[in-house]
Amino acid sequence: MKTKRIIASLLTLAMVLPMAACNKTQESDASVTEASVAVTSESETTTTETTTEATTTTTTGLYDPNNDLAINPITGLQDMDPENVGLRSVSVVVNNVSVSLPQKGVSEADCIYEYETEGGVTRLLCVFADVNTIPEIGSLRSARLVSADLAAGMDSVFVHFGREPRAVNHFSNDHIKHVDGNYLCAGKYDSSDYENGYVVLPSGCFFWRDKKWAKKRAIEHTAVSSGAHIAEAIAYKDISLETGLEETPMILNFVPDNSVDIANATETCTAINVYFSSNNDDALFEYNSEDGMYYKSEYGNPQMDMNNDQQVRVKNVFVLYGRVQAADDGYRTDYFLNEGGSGYYICDGKLVPINWIKNDIHEPIIITNEAGEEIEVNRGTSYFCMVRQSQRDKTTITP
Repeated sequence: MKTKRIIASLLTLAMVLPMAACNKTQESDASVTEASVAVTSESETTTTETTTEATTTTTTGLYDPNNDLAINPITGLQDMDPENVGLRSVSVVVNNVSVSLPQKGVSEADCIYEYETEGGVTRLLCVFADVNTIPEIGSLRSARLVSADLAAGMDSVFVHFGREPRAVNHFSNDHIKHVDGNYLCAGKYDSSDYENGYVVLPSGCFFWRDKKWAKKRAIEHTAVSSGAHIAEAIAYKDISLETGLEETPMILNFVPDNSVDIANATETCTAINVYFSSNNDDALFEYNSEDGMYYKSEYGNPQMDMNNDQQVRVKNVFVLYGRVQAADDGYRTDYFLNEGGSGYYICDGKLVPINWIKNDIHEPIIITNEAGEEIEVNRGTSYFCMVRQSQRDKTTITP
């Protein structure tokens, strides 16, 4: 079974973990303490398997028989451990408010979704095809319905730290496989607590607070974890990584660097500045023709990963406009993903107008060109900006 390597390592680690109780820390939001909501039983949230109609994985032109690695379903690149074929990806909620920067682990995600939460601030959903490739990542933040639905559309295990009150029923009713780190969190640790690159935590704990961050940030901006610990948490919650499929479906219609849509594009795009709100008005992507990547900046500075001092950069940028509005409580933000919308696909210095739709919580986003055909996407990392339709005119494009 493909999960043997994960399970074996977890059993070994479990034998050496100290037997101590976890501190169930509470996430502090500006106006509400989300984690005060009662924990939903795992029998309701994680053990019910969902049957999803999977599209056939197309690897034409992507697979090189001389390459021993497998094709990554999140990027289309043939760089994934073959042992991960047929396993679920993992999606992690990461803080993106300015006082939480710099982040950890974001530059190594296979794709990123950026979406608006209350007050116009944004958060990130960082997706990794293989849980074993997740570096130390943070700071982690709480779940919103949109982030849960984006993860569910990829059949991805959803990892968050706290949650909004509505999420409790949402996880249960819609059978969303998730791990809430807020209830599995130890105390404060830093690099001095590492043993061979692994933070040894009390039994039953898989998340922790960064001790150095805690000295200069509010406590809600300090939660972290890593791939090894997240894999343990997934096993601890009895969530299976097995999809039951021979291959995990790709999230996009990847082609080997020769997208017809990009090749035929008539608009150029050396930079695009995406306006989310007055609190996040400069999600800026700038094209580097030397490596064919778009480099991300925000709040007037390059968006950096403090793990490796690398700027976030991606091959593909998607800007997806749709209906977004305040929830009934007047505080949260609701996305109407099932209504779809329009937007742009940007790659290789070119821009293509697109339409998109997400028909169901457990279905992926489908992106089409103006002719109604599923768009061809060049393989590589992707960044999705989920933006209010009403803010579309504030996006600026540099040819």
